[in-house]
Amino acid sequence: MTLTPDTLRPETLAELESSLDQMKTANYFLRVALDQVPEGILIIDPQPNGAAGYQILFSNAAAAVMVGVEPDRGLRGMALHDLAVVDGEAALLQQSLRMAVDNGGSHECECQIQNFMGREPQRCRWRVRAVFNSLRKLLNYTLLVTPLPQATISAIGTPAPTSKPDDLDAHSDQLKKDNLAALAQGIAHDVNNLLGPVTMRLSDLVQNTSDPGLHEELQHIFGGLRRARQFTSQVVSACKARPQDKKPVDLAPIVKDTVKFASAGANVHVNVRLSADLRWPVADGTKISQVLQNLILNGIQAMPQGGHMDVEAENAEISLGQDAVLAPGSYVRIVVRDRGCGIAPEHLDRLFRESFSTKADGNGIGLTTCKRFIQDHEGDIRVTSRLNIGTEFTVLLPAVSAPRDDQANHAGSQSPSSLDAAPVPLKHGRGRVLIVDDEDDLRKVARMILTRCGYEVIEADNGQDAVKTYQTLFRQGTTPDVVLMDLTLRGGMDGGETAEQLLRFDPEVRLVVTSGSVNSDVQLSYLERGFLGVLPKPYEAGELTQMVHRVITMMRR
Repeated sequence: MTLTPDTLRPETLAELESSLDQMKTANYFLRVALDQVPEGILIIDPQPNGAAGYQILFSNAAAAVMVGVEPDRGLRGMALHDLAVVDGEAALLQQSLRMAVDNGGSHECECQIQNFMGREPQRCRWRVRAVFNSLRKLLNYTLLVTPLPQATISAIGTPAPTSKPDDLDAHSDQLKKDNLAALAQGIAHDVNNLLGPVTMRLSDLVQNTSDPGLHEELQHIFGGLRRARQFTSQVVSACKARPQDKKPVDLAPIVKDTVKFASAGANVHVNVRLSADLRWPVADGTKISQVLQNLILNGIQAMPQGGHMDVEAENAEISLGQDAVLAPGSYVRIVVRDRGCGIAPEHLDRLFRESFSTKADGNGIGLTTCKRFIQDHEGDIRVTSRLNIGTEFTVLLPAVSAPRDDQANHAGSQSPSSLDAAPVPLKHGRGRVLIVDDEDDLRKVARMILTRCGYEVIEADNGQDAVKTYQTLFRQGTTPDVVLMDLTLRGGMDGGETAEQLLRFDPEVRLVVTSGSVNSDVQLSYLERGFLGVLPKPYEAGELTQMVHRVITMMRR
C-alpha cells in the first residue's frame, strides 16, 4: 500500500511535519554558518559526469565571491575545471581529487581560481578531502579554497611584502615543483596501468611465437615497451626526489636503437653517423634515449610527405669563455636534423616553455621535459630552424673517454640494447590466486595467462568485494594461495586498507603489492607491513607467473 497523508495517523503526520521543520531549520543554520566562513567551500560530486567532468554540488558565499558570481546564485551545476584558469591547473585539480583518495583522504595543491567579473585570478591553496561513509564508499569531495597572501599595504600606502622576495621566489618555485610532481606521478601511474595489459600480452606472445620473422618484430616492439616502463618508473622516482644515477654510458647503441624504434613504420629514412672514437656521456641512458626519441618523432611529424633525416654524434671541446652556458671541458654533441616545414623565428625563443606548442593538439611538455633532462645532466639543448627548409636540434652533454675493453663491462652503460633481451620466462604451477585490481583489462589478461600456466584465478575489482570473497573462500576451505593487491582502488577502500582488513581476518594471508606508483625506494616498507612481495606495474607475463610461483613455493616449504 502506498503511504499518503490521508493514510497516516494524525499523530504520525504531525511527527513527520515536525521532523521536516527541524531539518529545514538545521539546514538553514548550517548554510548561514558556512556562508560566514571566509574561505571558499565547495562540495564536489564523487564521480565525473562524462565530458563535463566533476560537478559542483554546493558552494558557500565566499567561493561565489572569489569566482565573481552572485552568492545567491552560487556555483551549483558548474564543473570544477571551469574554475581553473588554464588546462594544466584544471588537470592538477582533478589529479588532486584522486590523490586525496590514494593518500588516506586528503591532499592539497596550489593554483589560480577563475574570476568571471574580469578581475585578476587569485592564487589559492586548495585543500581536498575525500569524504567516505562507514562502509568506505566515497560520498563526495569537500574542498577548502584559501586565497594566498600577496603583498600587504603599509601605513604610508606602499606595498609591503609579507616575506623576503627571495623567500617568495623559493617558495613559489618549490610549490610549482610539488604541483608538477603530484601531477606527473599521477600521469605515470595512469600510463603504467595502460601499459600493464599490453606488456603482459606482448611478453606472452613473444615466448609463444614460432615464426622467426614475427618473433624478431615482436621482440623489437617489446623492447620499446620496456623503455617506456623504465621511463615511467624514473618519473615516479623523480617525483619522490630520488637522486639521479648518472654514470658513463655507451652512446652508440642508444642512438642506433632509439632511431630504429622511433622511425619504425614512418615514411622518413633516418641517416645515422657516429664518430668512431665517440666519448661516453655521463648520463642516465634511458633519459637520453627518451630525449632522442622525442626529437626524432618531432622531425618525422614535420615531414608528413616523407624524406630524410640525420642523426649525428661527435666529440666536442668547450674552452674557457667559449660558451655562455656550459662549463669548459669535454662533451659529446648530438645533432638531430630534419628537412621539414621549419619553425617560425618568433616561435624559437618560446619553444622550450611549458605553455607553448606549435601543434594544434600539443601542450609543449615534450620539449620542455627534454630541456630539463639535458640541463639536469649539466648539458644544453639548442635549436636552429628555417621555414620550409628544416630544423636542427643540438644536444651537448659532458662526456669522458670510452673505457678500455676490459672496463666496458663494468661501466653500467644502461644501453637500450639490454632492454631488448628476451622476456622473463613463464613459470607453470598450481594454486589459487585472488587478483584485486580495478583495471578490467589487466585482470582479464592476468587471468588468461595464469590460467594457462595452471593456476585457478578469482577476481575482485574493489576492496570490499575482495574482503568478502576472501572470507567466503576461507570458510569454504579454499583459501587463496596468493592475493595480488593493487594499491589504488577506486570507490571505497584502497589497497592498503583492504590488506589491513585481510591481515586482521587471516594473519597468514599471502599478499603481493601490485601498483603503478611503487618504486624500489618504497618496496621495503611494504614488505615490513606484511606483504610477501612487490610486483610493480606494468609487469611482464613471466614476472607475474614467477612471483606467484615463488610465493606459493615459499608457503609450501
